[in-house]
Amino acid sequence: MTIKTQLRVFLLGIIAVPLLYLIAVPIYHYATRPERILMSGYKQIRKMNKLSMSERDIEVLKQVMRTLPPHVEFILLCRQKILLTNFAEYKGLFELEEESLFKHMNETSEKYFYQLVSPPLEDEEVMLVSRVNRDEFNNKRRGGERTFALLFISIAIFEAFSIAVVITISRTISRSITYLENSTERIADGKFDVPLIQGKSSRENEITRLAENLEKMRLALKDDSERRAKLIMGISHDLRTPVAVIKGYTEAMSDGMFTTEEEMKKSLEIVASKTEQLETMVNTLIDFVKLNQTDWRGTLKAQPILPLFREFAKEAKTTGEVFNRNVETDVQIHENTLLRFDSQLIQRALENILSNAIRYSSDGDSIKISAKEIEENIEIKITDTGIGIEKKEIAQIFDMFFRSSASRREGGIGVGLSVVKMILDTHGWSVAVKSQKGVGTEFTITAPIVFA
Repeated sequence: MTIKTQLRVFLLGIIAVPLLYLIAVPIYHYATRPERILMSGYKQIRKMNKLSMSERDIEVLKQVMRTLPPHVEFILLCRQKILLTNFAEYKGLFELEEESLFKHMNETSEKYFYQLVSPPLEDEEVMLVSRVNRDEFNNKRRGGERTFALLFISIAIFEAFSIAVVITISRTISRSITYLENSTERIADGKFDVPLIQGKSSRENEITRLAENLEKMRLALKDDSERRAKLIMGISHDLRTPVAVIKGYTEAMSDGMFTTEEEMKKSLEIVASKTEQLETMVNTLIDFVKLNQTDWRGTLKAQPILPLFREFAKEAKTTGEVFNRNVETDVQIHENTLLRFDSQLIQRALENILSNAIRYSSDGDSIKISAKEIEENIEIKITDTGIGIEKKEIAQIFDMFFRSSASRREGGIGVGLSVVKMILDTHGWSVAVKSQKGVGTEFTITAPIVFA
């Protein structure tokens, strides 16, 4: 049960139980109040019994009647006339002699408790006789005792309930906060390898759900830390090769080991090639760092995508001519269609995919680039007729440092497609790939259109 639910139950109990007592007690008192059996006024007595009684005497009678316990039977006599009564045996009578009344009282004394009162009136002498059935009196007394006991038990249960709920909520909050404190301390200390949640908690609440979110954050931080470490280690390792080559050739040139112009030219070409390789690795590192920063994401602006595709398609054709690939382009995008993107990063992602298409295809193979609007998205496809990808490797091609069996003979460190995936994910775009060994590969990018 969540902490919020526990507090609601507790507050409901605190409010509902006293409220029920506040409602029940007045209703009980109203139902049993003596005024319900009082006369409505002296006019009623005068009309029924033809007696003249002052308003003061009526008020005195009312005060006397208010002292009667609830559900009591009574008879009110004045000069042998019955003013009011709820005695069953005297209902319908208007006159009654006192001697007859006393005789009746004596005969029924074993069944009733009788009480006689003479109110101090000015104009008349009135006698008020009340009685209570002995069995009913005893039952009512026992009922009162049961009511008191029930009330006491109810209050005790309510108090126990309140104490139990307070203890439960306190223990839940204390245990959860302690658990959360220990978890955040481990994260603050950089201990990403220790899971924050050991199994599924049976007491799920807001704080344990917060811990679950912290666990997700821990996994994300751990993954990010591992990716950073792997990238730095990978690039650091691969940087040694071109640096060693450049260093070796420059030292050889300095020592005069290359005597002919042809040897010098060949050496400079190798140095230039390794320098370009170094530049590519550094750019990859810069892209990785940029993609792991969130500041630039908030600055993305909606802008037309058509100019970028036109430029990319133009460069792709030129590159295809250089590498003897048949590049076809089909761009069907309205010039006012807007996407939210970073031009440099999207250009980088498209170039990485195109570079792979060229690298893993042969002279004379075809590469097709298309972009068109489908409902509320733009769909970009880059398809080649190259060597394709093993089916078992397709799910891994976007993983950092993964190199397929066909790519191991090529240069690189296996981060090109992972950078593509990171770029598109951070833009809120998606990428999918279909490939068949020996037939070719198709990359499909889906980007949501921004509507003004």
